[in-house]
Amino acid sequence: MRERTWIGFLAAAAPDIDFVLLLFGEITYLENHRGATHSLLLMPIWAWLLAVACAILLGRRYPWRAYYGVILLGIFVHILGDLITSYGTQILAPFSDWAPGWNTTFIIDPWFSGLIVAGLAASLYWRPRTGAALGLAAVTALVLFQYTQYRSAVDLGETWAREQGLTDYVAQAYPQPWEPFNWMVVVDRGEQYAIARVNLRRERAPRDPGEDAFFLWQLWAAYPPVDEMQWRRHTQFGPQEVAPLAREVWEQEAMKFFHWFANYPALRSVDRRNYDQCVVFKDMRFQLEGMDSPFRYGMCRSSPEDAWALYRLDADGGRRAL
Repeated sequence: MRERTWIGFLAAAAPDIDFVLLLFGEITYLENHRGATHSLLLMPIWAWLLAVACAILLGRRYPWRAYYGVILLGIFVHILGDLITSYGTQILAPFSDWAPGWNTTFIIDPWFSGLIVAGLAASLYWRPRTGAALGLAAVTALVLFQYTQYRSAVDLGETWAREQGLTDYVAQAYPQPWEPFNWMVVVDRGEQYAIARVNLRRERAPRDPGEDAFFLWQLWAAYPPVDEMQWRRHTQFGPQEVAPLAREVWEQEAMKFFHWFANYPALRSVDRRNYDQCVVFKDMRFQLEGMDSPFRYGMCRSSPEDAWALYRLDADGGRRAL
């Protein structure tokens, strides 16, 4: 039984083998991460390949069919666990790049991970079936609770939009670290977004830690109670004086991958130093307080006569050509 538990555990990690796509370039990775290896359509094939590999590596003590069920379940649980986050999972790859995300759980959730580890430990060292069942029940209950908080956060966006007299909008909410009460609420109006952070349980806002405070402390204090939500407006192409240049870059063929990836693309910066022109966009979906969005892509050219070249803005502000 322990052997099957470990096989299921390792199989559940197998879809993330797609990190090897980084060898073929960052854009290839971004377009295909959580793609074919996370596809519900291809899942039976991956399970069969892993089951055959297990049978061979374990000396053919059992046929591949003995491992197929637990491996299939492990891969399915992995895909399901990715779907509850906000990144997006291409569950119909390779026939569609549609990448839904259910937005209930932050991508690094200590509560979710803790319950998974507790369930695994109970399965290995206590009662396998009972431990697995209790672990699954606890994780399911957590995600259902997080969904209720998600709906509450979306309702806040809907209420604010109606109070502003808006009619053409979509309200959405994204889980934040490190507890299920922290949310980023977005009211999307096409090229304009209103974004607010909130803690659904707090009654008083934490003390402002200041810009020089440790990142985790800034993050902790970034979510005020419902009554003190502050809405900030963002535009996809920035102020009027730079919007034409930003649109020109956005319409370049090399930026098409970011059109597909970014939920809320917004102009991050325009740099015109030393006769260069550099325009960079970010995805507001992944921006946390005290930390820039990790997905920052743009284009540069040395003069208006030169062609635009794609690059990524690194964490230290350096440009990396792609």
